[in-house]
Amino acid sequence: MKALFLAATVMALTACANAPSSTSTSRSANWWDYRHQVMEERAQGTLTPLAAEEKLEAKYLEIYGPDPTMEGVFAYGKRLYAMADAGKLSIEEADALSNARMDEILARDAADVRFHSWLESRFPPNGGD
Repeated sequence: MKALFLAATVMALTACANAPSSTSTSRSANWWDYRHQVMEERAQGTLTPLAAEEKLEAKYLEIYGPDPTMEGVFAYGKRLYAMADAGKLSIEEADALSNARMDEILARDAADVRFHSWLESRFPPNGGD
């Protein structure tokens, strides 16, 4: 019984230590603002789709650090745009597939942030100290 209590306590403390901080919201806002800016540049023709994808990948890495899931998303997008450049896929198809995958992953991440924010509002990390 004592071991079970100790294990539960360690897991709870680990969860608090790993919960996203209040900077998660500002990082997310920075990311979405930057993504919007890059998409505008691309729409104006100052960036190719592949160059835009590379800029987004670099900024995501700068804001969030290494993320294997997003590395896969960016690799997928770059592959789609390379196929479009080669004429094997239309740019519209590449856009639709790339944007759908990125939106899916970012929506999943946003849900995680909202859940952690909800947990912190109910159980503040330092509230019991």
